[in-house]
Amino acid sequence: MRIVRLGLLAVVAVTVLAVYACDRVTPSPDGPLPAPVPEGVALVVDEATGPVSVRTGQTFAVTLRSNFDWQIAALPDGLELLGTGTGPTTTAQRDGGETGGASWFVFHLRAAAPGEGELVLNEAPGWEPEKPMRTLAIPVRVEP
Repeated sequence: MRIVRLGLLAVVAVTVLAVYACDRVTPSPDGPLPAPVPEGVALVVDEATGPVSVRTGQTFAVTLRSNFDWQIAALPDGLELLGTGTGPTTTAQRDGGETGGASWFVFHLRAAAPGEGELVLNEAPGWEPEKPMRTLAIPVRVEP
């Protein structure tokens, strides 16, 4: 009888410890995340960077943070869009503890030919992309 009680006590103790351990899991702190920039880019540009100067053949990324969508309105001659991407801006978004909020928008570009122009980007709600709320023009110079 004593052995049965000790066995039950051990089972209860292990169960309590297991439940306590599961309850003590702490979520990751809500920290900022970097933009999901593709590997191998020569330059990362954001809206505060100003004019961009790259050499023919170099790639660069434009990173923008927004609650809405960014679209390219004008791509200058000599630039080639390699791809676009989005990503969460906080660990809470990434880990599923938060929905909504700002997202990263990344445009991966390649300087294909020398020249100058403006890369024009529009920020607009996804349900009304034809009605931009904000326009960003980035002067780009591609050197040989």
